[in-house]
Amino acid sequence: MDKETAEFTNLRQEISERVKGLHSLINSATCLAAAFVIAGFFLYEFSSSSTLIWFLLMLPIIFASLTFNYQANQMTMEAVASYLASKEPAGGWEGYYAKWKKRVQLTSFLKTLPLLLPQALPLVLWCIGATLEPTQQVMAWVDTVFLALTIFNFRYKLF
Repeated sequence: MDKETAEFTNLRQEISERVKGLHSLINSATCLAAAFVIAGFFLYEFSSSSTLIWFLLMLPIIFASLTFNYQANQMTMEAVASYLASKEPAGGWEGYYAKWKKRVQLTSFLKTLPLLLPQALPLVLWCIGATLEPTQQVMAWVDTVFLALTIFNFRYKLF
């Protein structure tokens, strides 16, 4: 196997591994979100509103961390795919997949909702007029900064 073929094979393998990792991350986020919804109901029923608010304000940090990991893997995977496409003739799998992927961008966005929706919890708390303690206000602003960073990191998908 020549050097170029070996590089091509290794990079395709890297893409496959990253795709598996991204799907595992999304599945984990979905399971976590479901578990946190159940925990939230128990907290709503059996604890103070302050405890519930703290719980809701901690969730965005957890999901922001998962999202940043997702984004780093996604950007690296797309860079590798772009590199492979530049080395391969205009047709081929990379060319076909790049065109096909544009048609399903909404689906690609929807699969990230388990990562993104929990990050909007501070906005929901503000919209419903929840009374936040001063330290909870600070935490809500920290969560909002993480949400802004997440949106900023996804900007490359818009163009």
